[in-house]
Formats: sequence, C-alpha cells, structure tokens
Amino acid sequence: MDFKLNEVQLAVRDAARTFATKYVQPRIDEIEKAEEFPQDLFDVMAEMGLLGVPYPEEHGGIGAGYVATAVALEEIGKVSASAATLLTVCYLPLDAFHLFANEAQTEKYLVPGIAGEYRGSFAFTEPGTGSDPKQLTTIAKKVGDKYYLSGTKRFISNAAYPGPMVVFAKEAETEICTAFIIDKFCKGYSLSNPWDKVSLHGSHVYDVFLDEVEVGEEDVLGTHGQGFDILIGTTAYGKLAFSAVFTGTMGGSYDMAVKYAKEKMHRDKPIAKFPTVQSRIAQIAANVMAAKLCLYKAAADADEYAGDIRKIQCSTALIKGYISDLAVETNVLALNVHGAYGVTAEYQVERMVRDSLVAPNIEGSADIQRLIAGGYILRSKDSYFDTNF
Repeated sequence: MDFKLNEVQLAVRDAARTFATKYVQPRIDEIEKAEEFPQDLFDVMAEMGLLGVPYPEEHGGIGAGYVATAVALEEIGKVSASAATLLTVCYLPLDAFHLFANEAQTEKYLVPGIAGEYRGSFAFTEPGTGSDPKQLTTIAKKVGDKYYLSGTKRFISNAAYPGPMVVFAKEAETEICTAFIIDKFCKGYSLSNPWDKVSLHGSHVYDVFLDEVEVGEEDVLGTHGQGFDILIGTTAYGKLAFSAVFTGTMGGSYDMAVKYAKEKMHRDKPIAKFPTVQSRIAQIAANVMAAKLCLYKAAADADEYAGDIRKIQCSTALIKGYISDLAVETNVLALNVHGAYGVTAEYQVERMVRDSLVAPNIEGSADIQRLIAGGYILRSKDSYFDTNF
C-alpha cells in the first residue's frame, strides 16, 4: 500500500496549488462579486497545463492520469470551488471527445480544448429530466443528409462562451439517444439569463434553447444510438472530478478552522483549549482524511480500469454520494468553530459552506449515486467495487 504521489503527480499538485494561491486567491472577492471567472485566469489555467492533466501527450495533454487530476482539482477547490468547478465542467466535453471522438473530431475539438482555445459545454439535462434518456424531449429530426436539433437544455455550464457543445437528443425516426456536437452561437442557438445560484458564483449555468440547429453526419459523436453510453462513460469521470472539488472545500475549511482556533483568544488563551473545539477539529480532520482516501482510491481505479466504464462508474458514483453529503457536514462544522464570525463574509468559511450545498445536487444527486453503486454491487457476480487496497 503506497500513499505517496509519484513525481508527475507531485508536479501537477504543485502547479495547481500555485495557480490557486498565487492567481486565484487574491481575486476571490472579484470573482464572487462579478459572478464570472475572468478570462485571463482561464488563460493562465490553460498555460499551466491544467486543462490537459488526464489526456495523452500526443494531443497536447500531460498524460498524468486521474489521480493527478483529482489532486489538482482538490488543491484548487481548497481555495475556490468556482475555479475548480470551471475546470471540471471543461473536462466533461473533453472527456467525451477523448473517449468517443473519431480522429477528425479529436483534432478539431480535443486538441484546441486542451490548449484552452475555448470553454466547452456538455448538455444532457432538460427541464423534465436529470439523467433518464427516456425522458429526453430534445429531438433530432433528419431531413436529407442533415439533422435539425430542437429542444431546451437546463443548467448548462460555459454556455455563454464560444466553442463546441456536446448535445444529447432523441432521433425522431427511431427514438434512440444520440450525441451531437454543435458550435455554440450557431443559427438557432440562444440562451436564458444565467441562473441565480446560492454559490459557485464563478461558474454560471444557463438554459440553452435549440431551434432547428443544423448538424451533419460528421457531427455525430460516437455512433447513432450510443448517446446513453457516452453519458455514462463521460459522467463516470465527471463524478470523480466533482468529488475532488468538494474534497478540496473540506480541506480549505479545515485549514481555516485550525487557524481560527489557534488565533482566536479567550481570556488570554486561544479557543483551541476548549474540548468542544478540539472535538470539532478532530471530526473535521477525520472527515477530510476519509474523503481523500475514498477519492484517491476511486481515481486509482479510474487509471487502472480505463477499459471498464461500469467498474469506474460504480466506484465514482459511490464516492460522489458519500463525499457530497460529507462536504456539507464538514464545512458546517468548520463554520461552527468560528462561532458568529463564521457566518460573515469576511471569514471565507461561509463561502465553503455555500459552495458545498451544491455538491449533493449536481452531476447526479447523492441519493441516486448510492442507488447506482448499490445496484452495480448487488447485480454483479464479481463486485464492481473493490474495497481492498
């Protein structure tokens, strides 16, 4: 059992830590007030190679794998869940291209995406469905050798930035689910105002309206009818990424709580003397350790079982459900260490709490993730989830 990161993983961690502390931390208030992640910071993120951590070197990536990716997102999440979430939602379409694109699509979309030439989007969710392809109402109608996409997609990240979007639609003739690639702001593409969220202010989500958006056969990702497999395959890694973000928020709130407990004075002694504070700090530390162990195990599975999407899906669904709820509990504990100061904006722990509230409700609800994992485990002759290290 080896808990040490290798040289490449350490280099990725250090780059992510530098990006978070040197570039993002000084501009946290700006991001929160403007409710937008600045383009110049996105450019720095790309220049430092963070958009390419898991992808092959021949496509411009680092090829460091998913343990390194998880570590990078965790480090950024300690400082800003908005910044880490932005990176995560950029990974979603890149993962789809990496896993399912043909050679031409790879050159057209994956390579420039890794270089930071655009912010891509991944559009499955609709007003009436979260993850059930049978409820899709976005329709792809074939006319001649073209398809025309019409429908509404909900809570779509990066939708206001130019670049490709992976759109899932039901083919009108066969009712099969297929993934198409469109260029945002093409004819027939329009947006709502951004949703007003309680947190993650640097990462907007929108409703996307498609009115007979034209695509060709060359814009089909994978094959016709493969849409749900693409969704499962891509979001397996997405769940891992979001788990890393919220593990990061726990680490950030832990650091804040320890610092406050050591510095806040009561009768000339730090409040760290109180047993209740010591107990809370210990619980926070235990929760962070548990989340990190689960996260790294699932990330190692993602690297080891790259050809077995269902095994990865089981592992990442399990930790997504667990870490999502644990992040809320842990960050509230850290806020309570701060007492009344914890609910003020000056003490950034309240931002960690707000950001973590989103965790159980995005990239699949926590309850559904437990059902997915439990179903895999109980239906399989050989457990999809290996609890042995």
